[in-house]
Amino acid sequence: MVTTVKNAKLKPGYKLTEMGVIPEDWDIFEIGNIIDYTKGFAFKSDDYQSDGVRIIRVSDTTFDSIKDANQIYINSDKAYLYHKWALKEYDLIISTVGSKPPIYDSMVGKVIIIGKQYKGALLNQNAVLFRSKQGKIHKQILLLNHFRMKRYLEYIESIFRGNANQASITLNDLFHFQLALPRKDVEQQAIATALSDIDALITSLDQLIAKKRDIKQATMQQLLTGKTRLSGFSGKWEMKRLGEIGKPYGGLSGKSKEDFANGQYPYIPFLNIMNNPVIDINCFDYVNINSGESQSKAMKGDLFFNGSSETPEEVGMCSVLSEDVPDLYLNSFCFGFRLNNELGTNGLYLAYYFRSGVGRQLFYSLAQGATRYNLSKRNFLKMEIPYPELDEQTAIATVLSDMDAEIVTLEQKREKTRALKQGMMQELLTGKIRLV
Repeated sequence: MVTTVKNAKLKPGYKLTEMGVIPEDWDIFEIGNIIDYTKGFAFKSDDYQSDGVRIIRVSDTTFDSIKDANQIYINSDKAYLYHKWALKEYDLIISTVGSKPPIYDSMVGKVIIIGKQYKGALLNQNAVLFRSKQGKIHKQILLLNHFRMKRYLEYIESIFRGNANQASITLNDLFHFQLALPRKDVEQQAIATALSDIDALITSLDQLIAKKRDIKQATMQQLLTGKTRLSGFSGKWEMKRLGEIGKPYGGLSGKSKEDFANGQYPYIPFLNIMNNPVIDINCFDYVNINSGESQSKAMKGDLFFNGSSETPEEVGMCSVLSEDVPDLYLNSFCFGFRLNNELGTNGLYLAYYFRSGVGRQLFYSLAQGATRYNLSKRNFLKMEIPYPELDEQTAIATVLSDMDAEIVTLEQKREKTRALKQGMMQELLTGKIRLV
């Protein structure tokens, strides 16, 4: 028999609830009724030290992991006093302060699961520890995945207090979040296993991408300094000043937010130069140009440099323009660099050089400032770099570009896998697809 409710036909074995259609042998729960919780402890900063038992702070967490930079600890001899806040593997941590979605890595309400390496660490204030009342691993995994769904993010947006950058949630509000679960433990286990398997695939891709990036950085260090030479090349490298290789030109003056509304002209934000060795059409924003504004026309093969940043490590990050684009404009924090055609230089080779460890160190030494760091064009043009013949430049750039292409392919596979998981979550966690 098929039941019709509000013009929607229900399949046999399903029921209509306030959460939508779910299987008849599933139930809806509020989070507060199925978990035990512990609020983080307000450790005193005077007790922090450089080793001992680690303290996990909200600032140590991203959307789905724990960062290992700038760790803080408490004396191991005192750790027993705080056993109530000691973390176990598969514990869930909820951030009760942060920013509103979609700034995910600092988001209020974000949830991470504790891996084996953080077992025994202590939980700091502004975070809450969740454990399912049954204490079973598969239930923790199911809860985590419910907290990854769009419906949960929308719920956080509906309950947070404060503004976008200083938001908070109360446990009372959070505990009313609803989710659906199968009654049978075996079905819960099957769903948790399926989602864990695809998480393992994503993790393996993350690790492979990180490994490939490390290999690329090591290869850059060897090839771009001449410590390792490619087959067929043995000639001595020259040293050349950048002033011999090309000439700089400036970007636009500062643009307001309104200038980007229905923008007409392609525009390169400094973040796109930061993140991409090659600039193409996928890196453009679009901006409106006011009367009297002008900039030298960018051409294929030009280099773009980030000339100003809040940290000295970011100054001088470089990209190369891969195609001719009429009326292309640069951010005011950036400048272009037109190569000397008579000399013969591979722009991609230079972009990789300036993104390598040795290139970054050169620019770090040139960054000037206190609260904001800038690059002196005068010192920039005096900078000397190793300069092989054009054929060797091109060969090196090709090797590194091929490595980048491999990394991009892996990143695309990872994104497709993440999208697949989102679809699986939507189907499995609502009972649209049954595994048992």
